Amino acid sequence: MKRIKVAIIGYGNRGMIYGSFIKEKIKQFQVVAVVEFLKEKLEKAKKDFNLKDNQLYQDADAFFNDKLKVDLLIVASMDKYHYLQTINALNQNMNVLLEKPIALTLNECNTINERAKQKKKFVVVCHVLRYSSFYTTIKDLIDKGRVGDVIHISQAENVAYWHQAHSYVRGNWRKKEETGPMILAKCSHDLDIIYWLLNRPCLRLSSFGNLNHFIKKNQPKGASNRCFDCIKKEECPYNCYAFYLNEGREWARQLVGDDLSDENITKYLKESPYGRCVYDCDNNVVDHQVVNMEFEGHVTASLTMEAFSRYCYRTIHVYGTHGDIIGDFEKRTITINNYIKGQEVIDLNQMNNDFSGHGGGDRVMFFEFVDLIINHHKSKGLTLIEDSVMSHRMAFAAEKSRLNNGEVVELN
Repeated sequence: MKRIKVAIIGYGNRGMIYGSFIKEKIKQFQVVAVVEFLKEKLEKAKKDFNLKDNQLYQDADAFFNDKLKVDLLIVASMDKYHYLQTINALNQNMNVLLEKPIALTLNECNTINERAKQKKKFVVVCHVLRYSSFYTTIKDLIDKGRVGDVIHISQAENVAYWHQAHSYVRGNWRKKEETGPMILAKCSHDLDIIYWLLNRPCLRLSSFGNLNHFIKKNQPKGASNRCFDCIKKEECPYNCYAFYLNEGREWARQLVGDDLSDENITKYLKESPYGRCVYDCDNNVVDHQVVNMEFEGHVTASLTMEAFSRYCYRTIHVYGTHGDIIGDFEKRTITINNYIKGQEVIDLNQMNNDFSGHGGGDRVMFFEFVDLIINHHKSKGLTLIEDSVMSHRMAFAAEKSRLNNGEVVELN
């Protein structure tokens, strides 16, 4: 069996997830290089794949300059690097598994799409929710007409107050200049799902949202600019020590590595951006946003992105002419209410035992793409970049609308 030559740019959370799939079936793969600017993560990659020093890079330019033979490049770097790294990969005839977002401007997204066509190479964007059993089941119910014609879809992305603080206030996705607007960075998933379920183009949309809470004027009187020495921390839901030393201990692994001792986490929080007061950071992305959409055929949809929820989960409500579908991604349940036949509840917990990584979507997407590269077999569910660009068009249009007081933006 031919081994596929793989390289990874970015060995953080997402890069390590794909790395774990490679390790599971290592006989299928030959890891030829890993690019990661943090030395400790590069050392982990070295151990994970038994690499030599000359296969490790702290700089992507040096990797591309060496012009290695690579069948599949996994781009899991920060958002602002996606465009140039993907273009360089395509120019060197690599297939690319690209973390979302594709790029930070619509023009760059379109350029990548066109270059992939020119080079006859595959680019798959990691819109992994399409591959989860939760959304594939809902898609199948819609396509089979179980609720008649779909008239409206309502999708909610509950980011969770602690996830907002971790990623979008203190963390890497806090500034739109570096990672794009939050509706793109977080919700290109959700916009893609809505577009995929309806299977028709979005014609126009409007959007409202803002950064309301995580700003300086909301800092409690007497609070410090870091949690460690703050007299208010015991009464603050955003106290980083309460989170990372308790229910968020696994999230701390992204920050400190495998040493999850109280001492190591505490030391890191004392010194790092993740120990800052959420009301005294340099964040500028929104903490809530809504998008209203009209699709071809006068079908509508709405998306709510909300920081202020206890849990990090998605819900969906599909309204049809003969019934409706209510789905809870966290509970893994789908309820079909047919107006004549009554109610049916699908409990995915009884049907599937792998809900890791976006409800199992990470794994399915990865191996379907590998199958395409090795065997030239494109599964029914696998989505290439030309289809993924639509969600980015919608996200950029939503941000334009938001910045212009909710004006309607035409997409046609």
